[in-house]
Amino acid sequence: MAKIHLLQEKLKDERGRKVIFLSHCLLNENTRYLGGAFRKAGIDELIDELQKQGIGIVQMKCPEQKTWGGVLKREMLMGYGISGTPMNAFRKPYMLFFLWKSRRSFRKIAKDVVAEIKDYIDSGFDVVGIVGIKGSPSCGVSAALDLKKSAEFAAYLEIEKLNKEYFNQYCYKKCLVNKSGIFFDELKQELYAHHIKVNFFEHDLLTELQGKISNINFK
Repeated sequence: MAKIHLLQEKLKDERGRKVIFLSHCLLNENTRYLGGAFRKAGIDELIDELQKQGIGIVQMKCPEQKTWGGVLKREMLMGYGISGTPMNAFRKPYMLFFLWKSRRSFRKIAKDVVAEIKDYIDSGFDVVGIVGIKGSPSCGVSAALDLKKSAEFAAYLEIEKLNKEYFNQYCYKKCLVNKSGIFFDELKQELYAHHIKVNFFEHDLLTELQGKISNINFK
């Protein structure tokens, strides 16, 4: 350790020694649910503010992409408009399996994230926090989409008449619950298990939907 500290001092450079962990789609909205991307790329004002403050950005994996069938989350889309079809009879038991599988997969991703956070802390860096997304079923901090409610709504969709405004107004807004998303719930538990205290911040997806800028105070 003494050798490492000596090398750090001798090879001191311009790094700010501060990092923050961001939910994947804050930098890449291409992984959002269909109808849920309101920017072409990422949240510019959020990224610009972190750059201005000299805080390095660590992009976490999108747990939904890794677990729900890739970028388009194909496993979720299979449940759209299935009311009146033979598939609808399996909707509720499949949802139980879906939730179990999601939590199991998200727990593994959370362990990897916490291991990376621990590496930064052990290396003398300041982990400023973790930024989630208010309203996300996986990355919500104070509010999340209830997957059971949204699956019920999605089953009765008339796909031919569907548009993003209707989907966001009548599904997204009405299926929110005041709790953490599944992935962030697992993150919090894993951090607690390792006695690591990290600040949580939250980008408001509903505010973004309304065309307003993200306003998070990282100080």
